[in-house]
Order: sequence, then C-alpha cells, then structure tokens
Amino acid sequence: MVSVPSIEKRPSVYDEYRTTLEPKYLIKAREELNEHDHIREPALAQMREFIAKHPQIVRCRTDAVFLLRFLRSRKFNLLAASDMLVKYLSCCIREVEFFNEIDPCVLDPVIRQCAMIPLGQDSHGRLVVFVRLGKFDVKTTSPEIQTRLACLLLETYVDTEIYQITGLVAMVDFQDATTNHFVIWTLPKLKVVLEALNTITQYRIREIHAVQLPKYAAAIAEFFVARVSEKLKGRIKFHKTPDALKDAIDESILPTIYGGKQSLEEANEKFRQRAMQERERLLKQADMFIDLSIPSPNANNNTGVHSSVADEAVIGSFRKLNVD
Repeated sequence: MVSVPSIEKRPSVYDEYRTTLEPKYLIKAREELNEHDHIREPALAQMREFIAKHPQIVRCRTDAVFLLRFLRSRKFNLLAASDMLVKYLSCCIREVEFFNEIDPCVLDPVIRQCAMIPLGQDSHGRLVVFVRLGKFDVKTTSPEIQTRLACLLLETYVDTEIYQITGLVAMVDFQDATTNHFVIWTLPKLKVVLEALNTITQYRIREIHAVQLPKYAAAIAEFFVARVSEKLKGRIKFHKTPDALKDAIDESILPTIYGGKQSLEEANEKFRQRAMQERERLLKQADMFIDLSIPSPNANNNTGVHSSVADEAVIGSFRKLNVD
C-alpha cells in the first residue's frame, strides 16, 4: 500500500529521511546538486520552518522526499527552493484546471489513448517519457486535460528519489498530428504551461527529442523554444525521422514501433496501474492550499528576498548553512 503523507503544515513529528539511493547516485547528487550529508538534514529543517511560519501556506506536505524535490531542483539553494515551493503551491491554486485535478480515475479514458507513456529508466537512471500528440482525441481532450495527464505522469514518479537526481528525457513524436492538435493550444494556454515549465517543474529535464514536426507547426515550436530557459534550449533536438532516436534512447526501453524492444501498450498499462496505486496520495496532495488573499511576506520587497515573517523563518537560519 502506498504511503499517504500528511499535509499538515506543523505536524507534531516530522519524518526521518532515509535514502533509497544507490551509492553512485548519492555521489552524483553530491557532485551535481550540492547535496551533502551534513547539509541535507539542516536544509530540510529550515524548509519545514519556512512552511510552518509562512502566513499564506495553510496546508502542505513536509515529508523529506517532497521537500527534496525542490531542494534538489535548486541545487540546495534554500531561498530558491522555498521560492519555488511557494510558486508551485500558488500555481496549483491559480490554474486548477491545468495542474491540480489529476485524479487517475477521471483521467483514465485519456490514459488509455496511449498518447503519453513513461517508458521507464534508461542506462543513466533517467525517466524516459514518450508523447504522441497525434494520438490525443481532439474531440474529447483539451490543453487543460493534456496538461493534467502530464502532471499525473510526472507526479506519479517524482517521489522516486533516483529521478530527482538523474532527471527526465522526453520524446515527442508528431506523427499523425493534425492542425487541430495545434490550434487548440492558444497563446494564453501555451503561456501558462511555459511559465510552469520554467519555474515549478521539479524534474531536471536532460533532453527533449522532437520527431517529425510538421512544417505548419514550426511557428508554434519557435514560440515554445524562444520562451524556455537558455539551459533547456540547448537540450532540445529536432529529428526528421524516428531513426535518430536509436542513438539517443536505450534499445531496451525504445518502443517496438521504432525498432526497440518495448511494447507501448504494456508500458502504458504499467503506468495506469502505478497511477491508480498512487491515487490516494494524489488526491490528498490536491488538498494542499496556499491562501493568496493574505498578503505575501515579500509583497513590499522589490529585492526578491523574503522580508519580515519570511526573514524570521528562513534567512537568519539559512545563513548557518554552508550552501550556495
């Protein structure tokens, strides 16, 4: 049975972190993410203190593996990690239809379209995700539903510690995509997703492979690429044919339709079952809440650094830690 973490912002007892990582990934975390044994526990303690004292945060997970998502994503820069957490909670409140309604039972008909499938772990320990835009039924899906499916997939696996360290590789195949698959993505909806991609994504996106992009969609692709971070721009590759993926994706997890060894249907069913197992946690997590009607601690601070209450909760204590 999957454990369901509490969303009480001040629990009477906090969980104790016990790593699930192999030594080689602990080394990778230390070298690439500044994660050291003597820093991890104090960092978790300060994140918890930040949550407990933040006036807007009403309900939030405080378990170690959840908070490590943000700390690892921001390479243990505690101010950046706490800021990312607040933005994440705020986004889930402001854009509920995109990010916070991820019940796998409700999304089951979309899962069964086999349009967005986690292929598993590659030889580098990264999660590989396969997206087939043309397989979405445009009569029954929308950008909001497609985004919720993506959130469901990512949320299902992000508490797996190895993926917090190694990151994610995305394959996006545009075969069978029609103009209708693109025109439903209006400019405001694209901006919502791009803002989330740039500010609250808790995975390290290592590569994005776009395959068989139709010429009529080039303008949308240019718009997308122009608005992602500079680091991510260098990790996006466009391929005319799927053959190029044979050099980029391990044969063991590459779909059989590309000459690999994995059945897409079997991979999709594994995802479906895993998401159903995680359902109780996902529904509980959807009840996390930040009250945006309460003034933000840094509302009158143009420096980008938390003031008053947040100063007390975070900055003074953060200075005790040897972090970037």
